Amino acid sequence: MVPFTLQRFVIGYSSMLILMVAVSGYSVNQLGKLSDAAHMALKVDQRMIDDSEKLADAFLSEVRYAGQFIVTHAPVHLDQYKQFKADFDRYMAQLKSLAGSSDEVQRLTRADEHHAQYHQLFEKEVGYIKKMQPYGETRYREEKGRLVDYLLREHEALKTDRQKSLQQRIGDIETAALESQRITLSATLLLLGMGMYFAYCLTGKTSRKGTSSADSHRAVLGIRWHFPTWWKGLGVPK
Repeated sequence: MVPFTLQRFVIGYSSMLILMVAVSGYSVNQLGKLSDAAHMALKVDQRMIDDSEKLADAFLSEVRYAGQFIVTHAPVHLDQYKQFKADFDRYMAQLKSLAGSSDEVQRLTRADEHHAQYHQLFEKEVGYIKKMQPYGETRYREEKGRLVDYLLREHEALKTDRQKSLQQRIGDIETAALESQRITLSATLLLLGMGMYFAYCLTGKTSRKGTSSADSHRAVLGIRWHFPTWWKGLGVPK
């Protein structure tokens, strides 16, 4: 039969080992979640914010060079307009590939439609200018201005939503990190306490055994010391 002290030792340290494995598994799981959240924050949210800014800059450059062409009729301004239009289309495709919700897809779709309508109006103006035909320049300018406002509103709404999403992810990362730190610290203190308790129990029982053996030995010696000396002569022939 296994001694009681050894049984308690095995059970205690088995419990500590199970707790350590559980804490390690929890930490690995939390680190994986934090890694995914950080990846989403940096690779999706922040990238969409940056690309939306580039999209707005490209569109405003389109508007600027389109206006300069209307005034100067210079082909170089038309070429620059086409260059920034290509940039806009590229950034729009990137944003659509990163969009994670139906609201974002709808905002991007509406912004793309406003951009297409602006381009159609400008192409009509270019046709009138090249043919040197008169047209309602004021009406076209007002219509294009309205489309510019609509597109920039969609851009601002998209950017605001992504900034909120980024802030929420950062907050979730901080909360999860603090929770993981608290649980790991509590488990470490618990393991330390359990280890000290089992060590105390083990050394205490060993000490008590050693003390009992020493006391028994001293008792035997005491009996021998105090026993009358005349016993040595018992049974010896005179």
